Amino acid sequence: MNKSALSALLFLTLIASGCGAPKAPSDLLRAPSQGSADGTITSVVKSFLPANAHLTVPVHSESGSAIQLQDLDKDGQNEILAFYKTDKTDYEINTLVLKQTGGDWNKLTTITGVGSQLDYVQFADVTADGQTDMLLGFSGGQGLSNELSVYSLNSGVLTEVLKQAYDYLVVGDLTGERKTDIALFQTTFTTDMQPVARLQLFRLGGGKQQILADQTLDGAVIQAVFAKAAPAASALFVDMAIGAHSSYTLLLTWENGKFIDILAADDYHHAELADSKDITLTPFTPGPGGKLGENNMAIKDYPLYSSDANGDGIVEVGFLVPPAGTESMAPLATPFITKYYQWDGQSGLKFTEEKFDRWGFNFSIPQNWRGKYTLEIAGESPAPWESISFIYHDHASGKEAALLELRLLTKQNWQAAEAVLKAKNRSYQLLYELQNTEDTTAPTVLVAVLPPADVAGKLSGASLTEYNQLKLSVTKVRQLAGTPQQPLQ
Repeated sequence: MNKSALSALLFLTLIASGCGAPKAPSDLLRAPSQGSADGTITSVVKSFLPANAHLTVPVHSESGSAIQLQDLDKDGQNEILAFYKTDKTDYEINTLVLKQTGGDWNKLTTITGVGSQLDYVQFADVTADGQTDMLLGFSGGQGLSNELSVYSLNSGVLTEVLKQAYDYLVVGDLTGERKTDIALFQTTFTTDMQPVARLQLFRLGGGKQQILADQTLDGAVIQAVFAKAAPAASALFVDMAIGAHSSYTLLLTWENGKFIDILAADDYHHAELADSKDITLTPFTPGPGGKLGENNMAIKDYPLYSSDANGDGIVEVGFLVPPAGTESMAPLATPFITKYYQWDGQSGLKFTEEKFDRWGFNFSIPQNWRGKYTLEIAGESPAPWESISFIYHDHASGKEAALLELRLLTKQNWQAAEAVLKAKNRSYQLLYELQNTEDTTAPTVLVAVLPPADVAGKLSGASLTEYNQLKLSVTKVRQLAGTPQQPLQ
């Protein structure tokens, strides 16, 4: 691992600019979904706002609205919550709370938090009193920690019950004990400039603040999600940055009063990934004072977020694997295939699918292609590449034939390329458009080009039969192409 201040700067840049959710416009107004009542609610809110106020939308919120309705005291009537800033300062976020009594709306209180934007809003019963609490996260901007405030409404009084710094936070039944708890993650740097993250689990029931866990993670947090991890289990997925550009994934479950990492294994071999086989995990228990993440098997050469890759409602862990024939290439030049695995809830990972989903490409590799293709790239090295080609490879004879080419072109260059394809009577499909982060005026398109009809001329017998089974139609290619997972860089 690079032990330098430059490494620390790379981490801060990664966390601040490359791995967060897109920021919502600060002055965008979306009223809550209440049918014809939308206009009335907005008018009520505006009548209580200062003259120099403008509504602001939370960056992370289930409703994504600057005005939200919530029954905070469980009296059967919703309160109105409106988030706004004023022209006096850019470092205060206000929350207007309105309550209806006798048919009239009245101002209950205004909460003011310090920050340049409202990072997080959620409503959940974290105090276990049967009423809904309000969680507000305030962001100071890039490179600065956020601050969480938790408020509880009782007897008409809104009281702050927790104030804590965080970089990422997760709320839910994280222990499986049917309690709603709060997990906070915060990344710092050691004296030798190595990133280390702190995971604290809070429980606020009974009016008391209880710390259930306080554990250390190796690296810097770039994503933390509590989600369904197996058909009958949920878990914390924490994606961590380490080194100059590498990452790994923690799959955390609660056992014996602490979080353990399901992906910690002491006898794991990456050859299993190349074969796309299910993996049996051998549990690894770190020694006293050990960090979560030690002996983690899910190490990647680049940041890769855990996600529901196959759309079944269960989050998978992704691994970056060099395709056949590229194992000796340097990481920056390697066109990694992403292979996704799903936890079985016990001691195994089940292979689900593989994709090429980097540098603007996003293509789900057909199941019957696995182990039967090589990958060729054209363009700059390291990425981004101009095109990638999937090539059928017959292991018995060594003969090859093209299966599919995916091309990245600017819109302007695509016009000329399309004319050439039409002149050659080639089959192709324009898949999607994405934005180039280095030149926002030059949109880029991804195009699939199928091989010419005579491409299999060198094949015969079993290899020709197999190749014909692997060929794709334009319709099938369109089905296998997703949307880009990241902008073109």
